[in-house]
Amino acid sequence: MNQSPQGRSVRRVYSEFPQTPHPGFGTTPGTPSQPVPSQHWSAESPEAREADRIEQRVRDEATELGTIVALADASITAMRSRTDQDFRERGAKITARVEAARQQQLDATIADEQSTTGQAAENVASAIDHLAPGSASAGWTDLWPVADGQPPARYFRVGQIAGTGDPAAALAPLLLEVGWYLEGDRATTGHLIQSALLRTVTQLPLSDLTVHVYDPRLSGLSSFLAPLRNVRSESLPEVVHDPSAFGKVLDEVTRLALTNADAIGTRQVRDLGEAWTTDGVPVGQFAVIVVLDYPNGIDEVIQEALVRLADMGPARGVNLIVQRDRTKSGGRGVKPRLLAERLLPLGVDGSRWLVPGLPEAITVADEGAPPAAVIAEAIRGVTEGAAEQHGPTILLADVLAEAGVNPGAWTEPSTDAVEAVIGRFGRAPMRIALRSENPPHPNLLVGGAVGQGKSNLLLDVIYSLAARYSPNELEMILLDFKQGLEFKRFDRDESGSNWLPHARILSLESNKAFGVAVLQYVTDEMVRRAAVFNAARCNSFPAYRAGGGEPMRRLLLIVDEFQLLFDGHDELTVEAVRLFETIAKQGRAYGIHVLLSSQTVSGITGLHVKGDSIFAQFPIRISLKNTAEESEAVLSRGNRAAADLSFRGEVIVNRNLGMATGGANERGIVAFAEPEYVARLQADLFQRAHDAGFTREPWVFLGRSPAQWPTEPPVHSRPSAWVGRPVEVTDTPVTVDVADGPDTGIALVGSGDEQAATLIENLVVTSIATRSATRVLILDGAPVPGPATQRLLGRADVFAAAGVEVVAINGAAVLDELEGLAASSVPTVVVTHTLHMLDLKATRSTNPETYEDITGSSLLTKLAEGRLAPAVSLISWWPHGRAMTEALGFDHSGIGAYLLLRVGLDDLRSLAGVHMQPFTESPRVGVLIRSDDAGCREVVPFDELTDEQVRSWLGGAVR
Repeated sequence: MNQSPQGRSVRRVYSEFPQTPHPGFGTTPGTPSQPVPSQHWSAESPEAREADRIEQRVRDEATELGTIVALADASITAMRSRTDQDFRERGAKITARVEAARQQQLDATIADEQSTTGQAAENVASAIDHLAPGSASAGWTDLWPVADGQPPARYFRVGQIAGTGDPAAALAPLLLEVGWYLEGDRATTGHLIQSALLRTVTQLPLSDLTVHVYDPRLSGLSSFLAPLRNVRSESLPEVVHDPSAFGKVLDEVTRLALTNADAIGTRQVRDLGEAWTTDGVPVGQFAVIVVLDYPNGIDEVIQEALVRLADMGPARGVNLIVQRDRTKSGGRGVKPRLLAERLLPLGVDGSRWLVPGLPEAITVADEGAPPAAVIAEAIRGVTEGAAEQHGPTILLADVLAEAGVNPGAWTEPSTDAVEAVIGRFGRAPMRIALRSENPPHPNLLVGGAVGQGKSNLLLDVIYSLAARYSPNELEMILLDFKQGLEFKRFDRDESGSNWLPHARILSLESNKAFGVAVLQYVTDEMVRRAAVFNAARCNSFPAYRAGGGEPMRRLLLIVDEFQLLFDGHDELTVEAVRLFETIAKQGRAYGIHVLLSSQTVSGITGLHVKGDSIFAQFPIRISLKNTAEESEAVLSRGNRAAADLSFRGEVIVNRNLGMATGGANERGIVAFAEPEYVARLQADLFQRAHDAGFTREPWVFLGRSPAQWPTEPPVHSRPSAWVGRPVEVTDTPVTVDVADGPDTGIALVGSGDEQAATLIENLVVTSIATRSATRVLILDGAPVPGPATQRLLGRADVFAAAGVEVVAINGAAVLDELEGLAASSVPTVVVTHTLHMLDLKATRSTNPETYEDITGSSLLTKLAEGRLAPAVSLISWWPHGRAMTEALGFDHSGIGAYLLLRVGLDDLRSLAGVHMQPFTESPRVGVLIRSDDAGCREVVPFDELTDEQVRSWLGGAVR
């Protein structure tokens, strides 16, 4: 074997490297590796040397590779170190972010929990406020609002839930739900009773509440409410301690519960609270009965009444609060268990209340008696609330629109009935229909205390009817007896237009005499219609209208404060009752209806005998708020519902003769006849009627003002002097004949300078206008001109412009002028007054033919008789009958008419008859014509003429 020179053995080298090695110790990219064939060479051989060189080279390269590897390893180590650091840093950051997110989530969770807790607290507060709003849940330091017109709370506070950061009110059902049965310490249960009573009077208006207390020990537990008796005594009757008196109270409350049950049943609701919600106003009357020291003094009868009220009472507005005294026992048959089972048991254990329905873990702490400051503030609020209590405002325009009334369309006939929409029952229209039959509801009675809206109610009726029915379907006669001018709005306005076209007669400032005249007018109309019906073979208004006869309207007579028409025992009252009874009983068959309205219906003297039979014709009764006595007078005996009304405009409507049985009482709100609206409505109705050719003005009577002159003075009528309008239903004025002839003198008798002066001037102007007088001669016996003289002289220029001379003579010269009239041929109106101041009996001369002494009296008598000067007429004024008799003789020869002013009773009866009564109204003139049998007529004298009216009258005079 060959060896290498240095003693090295020959090595075999097997190489898989390519022929051209790559610096990177690998294969050339894209070139496949190829094995190098094995070769053998000696050490000395070039191949060996080459192998050594290659080996060395490999060694060098391996060393280099190791260095590179070491560097790479160091680099990797360094990189790993940096990576670990980076990972640690990034991990720390991630951890920090995760921790922050976790904290955020934790904070959010805590916030949610806090929000949930707060919401829960709010929910509790909201629930308490919903179940027991306002004073029902208020604490002793809270504000205590009074009743706000909403139904009362059904839950009341009995204490506070202890053991929480913000103590909440503990509630128990009471009003409208269940009564209370209190057991435990007498003082503590008494505190809760006081709390419940105080909350009750602040939850319910006093007008809708009555609190009865049975206190056998006279403890005075409820005396803190005594100040409220000054507001409404009916709400807090005197405390009873006698069992028999308590029994009567329970009987009364039982009747109340039955009445409330009718109101609930007609509305088909569950209880009075729901009825209140439905109607929008209180319905029925609430009652709370407090029984102290039960069963002390309770017998079996009272026990049965209490059990019955406990069973049925709450829904019907009656609640019991019973304080149990275990040291006492009731009478025979009294079993407290029977009452306890029907009430909510509330026991007290020390200072803790045991309230059924609450978890045992909840402690309800007693809060003690109401503090004096809370009581004072609550009572003050209730007092002020009672004074300011008012209901919702409902506009007449709205209720008419809701009922489908198109004002002025006048498409509805009155054949069967006329119906007015005057307000609301809850949300339904309040309708009042006057009909002749099916069923007969002919007449309506309205009552109400002062200031409760009676006048507004009448306006609702009148305008509602006028809006629905044309003047050809309905006419109204309107009488106002309350000494006001409430109906003046239906007359023409300042422009002479816009009157209510349905108004046939308007009596403003009416008096009894004119009221009787109106009743006579209506009676005469009823007789006329009866004749028409007989001729048409009909027996009723609907039948006649259906048969197509002559046009005929329904007639509605409205009398406000009618009691003044029927009060007294005089002849006028007797006649008024007689006529009215006929109208009330028979009028419906002829389409005639009556509406009577008054503040007081009881004690009308003229109706003591026939009142029941007359009011039996008034099935529809309406009463606004009133006293219990007047409520019974308007509605019916035992029906005091009107006394329980709460505010102005609230009414009880009853269509069953006022009887309260069967839910006949309907409680509603009258609409407000807004002045601006009804004024526009009346103007629209007037225009519609005028456009349709209906231009008849209402006949207007003013009772305490001078009569209105006609628009146009008559021309070429019979010679007469106009006095005024009679207290009758007629357009014909009262006149006195001044034609030439005997016994045409006019004598005014009585005092009253201004009235006499106006009357004399009116007589002069109208007499001149109807005859050919061209001179007015005033003979005034006073030394200076009196009021009548001055009045006529003040118009001298106006008379002169019409060709009439005015001459005045005063004092003693009057007799000379009187004597000179015998030779006058000038048509003259002679006015004499204060002649009693002259010596009329003195002889002036003697007639040479008859030897008759000529005196002032004889001249005056001849003048009155028409024998002194045929073209002269006389108007004389005497202060009293004696002066006239002394001047004209006992028979007042030549006087054809007396005009009685303010005269004494002797003068009145000597002239007008021994049964004549003085007139009660002013201005009035009694007119007595000697040539007829009409007796003394009551006349309202005409007003003073204006210069323009004087010119108008004198301009049409015959010359």
